[in-house]
Amino acid sequence: MCWGVPAVVKEIEGEFAEIDYGDGVPRRVIVGIAEERLKKGDLVIVHAGVVITKLSYEDASKTAEMLRDIAATAGEASELLEHYERILRLSKDLEAEG
Repeated sequence: MCWGVPAVVKEIEGEFAEIDYGDGVPRRVIVGIAEERLKKGDLVIVHAGVVITKLSYEDASKTAEMLRDIAATAGEASELLEHYERILRLSKDLEAEG
């Protein structure tokens, strides 16, 4: 089992991608998936500097909704929820740019 972090693809450069974890800091990672083509605005999971899978917007939205429910039940804000909300917004913004 590994720890993967959701991020948004900002740019593709061959075997490398520039991603954003939602904090506004661009990071260069290796594209480790061959079966899927990535594009600007795609949501991905990154582990140890490598893109290991593509994440659908719908799945990320469902995760954010689940985190919203947990935060409401707990009565406190969730950093993980804020992270998902930032990357979902960024993904939509980048897709709109084309």
